[in-house]
Order: sequence, then structure tokens, then C-alpha cells
Amino acid sequence: MSEPDLRRIEVWGLPVTVNDSLGLLTVSHGGAITWDQLQAIKNVVWGHDAQAIEVYPADCDVVNSGNYRHLWRLGPGDFCPDLLSFTPRRLPRPDGLQERCADAWREAERVFA
Repeated sequence: MSEPDLRRIEVWGLPVTVNDSLGLLTVSHGGAITWDQLQAIKNVVWGHDAQAIEVYPADCDVVNSGNYRHLWRLGPGDFCPDLLSFTPRRLPRPDGLQERCADAWREAERVFA
């Protein structure tokens, strides 16, 4: 993983940046975007079967430099709460969020060492 795999596209009139290496989708918006719009953008970029999360950090970790929303794509083995039922999953984790983030940090440490 040497260069970020970035795509810049427009979805529903909103600028979207996709980092496929990290599984990160960033939407720039004017201050008001709905859950339905984010869901539709996720579907366009990663498909209807993809699961993604949005993280709300502790106040001390907030970086709010503009009107952006970030969705992180979950891999097939990543845990995601299901509001309809609970079925424990024990799947291999070849494309998990944890692995992608660890890869990115290892690369950053190598580059900036």
C-alpha cells in the first residue's frame, strides 16, 4: 500500500471522495445531508449489500474542519449491530476495517519514519 487509492466522483450532486484502500467514503455537503442521502451514496459507491458505519468520536478527538460526513465500509467479517436480530458471525476477516486501518498506520509509520 504505497499511494492512496482515491476516486473523486459526484453522487446526487454532492462531491464524494472514495479511498478504496481504507474503505473510506467522504461526502462534502452544505451543512444538511440526510440519512437517506448517505445511504443512497453508499449504495452507489459500494453497492446495496455493503455495510458501512459512521463514527462519532469522544469530544477530545473531534476534528471538525468542514461540512464532511465519513462512512467506513465494513468487511464481511466485521461486527455490525443488527437492529432486527442478533446472529453471531464467525467469518474470515480478509477485508476487515481493522486490518485496513492497521495497514494504513503501518504504511504511514514507514513513510514518515
